[in-house]
Amino acid sequence: MPTAKHSILISLIAMLLPATCVAAQFQISIPLRDGHLGIGELRQTFEDELHLPASVVSGLPDVNLSVDLRGIDGWMLVRALNSAMGDGFHFAVQSDELIATIDSQKLPASWNDACDALARFTTVAAPEAAARQNRRLGLHLPQIIDEQRPMVVLIHGLDGDGCSCDDLARLIGASGYQTAMFVYPAERPLAENGELLAKYMSALRDQFPNLRIDLVTESMGGLIARQYVEGPDYAGGVDHFILIAPPNEGSDWVSGAWLLKLIVNAAQWKNDAQWSPAWMITEGINQEVNDLRPQSDFLTRLNSLHRRANVRYTIIAGDRPASYRYEANLLGIAGAVLDGQLSGVWGVSQIRQAIDGERNDLLNRTGRSDGPVELDSAGLTGVKDFVVLPVDHIALFKSVDGNPPAAWPVIRDRLFN
Repeated sequence: MPTAKHSILISLIAMLLPATCVAAQFQISIPLRDGHLGIGELRQTFEDELHLPASVVSGLPDVNLSVDLRGIDGWMLVRALNSAMGDGFHFAVQSDELIATIDSQKLPASWNDACDALARFTTVAAPEAAARQNRRLGLHLPQIIDEQRPMVVLIHGLDGDGCSCDDLARLIGASGYQTAMFVYPAERPLAENGELLAKYMSALRDQFPNLRIDLVTESMGGLIARQYVEGPDYAGGVDHFILIAPPNEGSDWVSGAWLLKLIVNAAQWKNDAQWSPAWMITEGINQEVNDLRPQSDFLTRLNSLHRRANVRYTIIAGDRPASYRYEANLLGIAGAVLDGQLSGVWGVSQIRQAIDGERNDLLNRTGRSDGPVELDSAGLTGVKDFVVLPVDHIALFKSVDGNPPAAWPVIRDRLFN
């Protein structure tokens, strides 16, 4: 989407959030110049009408941007803006002005509402990109389902996608299980994704009522699965419920969610020809962060639920932050350099011994966390099958340094017993 279109919506949201404190319904007329809507005129008109504070106006986009509202592009923009703002806002184009009808009681009133507005706008303004993304979401099932064989449903974690569970899926499939994968917009509110999972699982149970289902979840995916298994929408049929590194009591690592979002999308931009910048909005805008904070409203509600009877729970956690592995790898590189041309220099052997000792210490050091998830957070009242492995968060469910996911032997043992 062009920058100007984004800027207009961002301007509207920033200016209209304070409007919830003014008259319930009112109209604003924004002048057009030869059919063009300028952000400068938009800002000035709303500033005059709403008496916006300087802090709001100063943070808005470049006043020199404008958008031509004539023709199909202009019509699409107006349609997208009206869709984004819901019942609280409506644009109507006339020959020389744009009429905005506003109901302040129905405008976005929170960060989450504003993110939803941006997502609706992007879906309408970039329909092909949104459609490509939507095709990747949902419960991806085998082409042929054998109701006599158990099925493992894998659920990825924060900023994951359909590829995140591939390592475990291959191992589970090679062991004779049918595998399915639930892919969801990972930056949307967790309760919303729990409802989405419930919808797909209920449909699966309706079609295959005798199918035995095992759930294997990664990190945040365990919280979404818990809402389904332990909540009122549970459709039955789950035998094993294996949670890998679940942040049941939240995680302080959510403070870095914006950086993680940029890293993940940069990787997708580089490796995925179908990726679109629009996905950074339609996937959610770090809306899961509030839910993942310790003692959040979502976690308080979730942790008030009881474990589901007749479902066998297993929690697999790690006690070694990834930083230990990264530091050990760096020391290994330094040791390899010393083994080269410097190997005959006096004192190098002593330095190498010190490096090897520190590296071995890092490789064997444990703590109370796998990095993102503390052991105390991974635990869950009533779950006695709690396995702690000496690895970090990623190595629990992904292949690292040529090794299979560390959780795999435990998963295999539980599935076959």
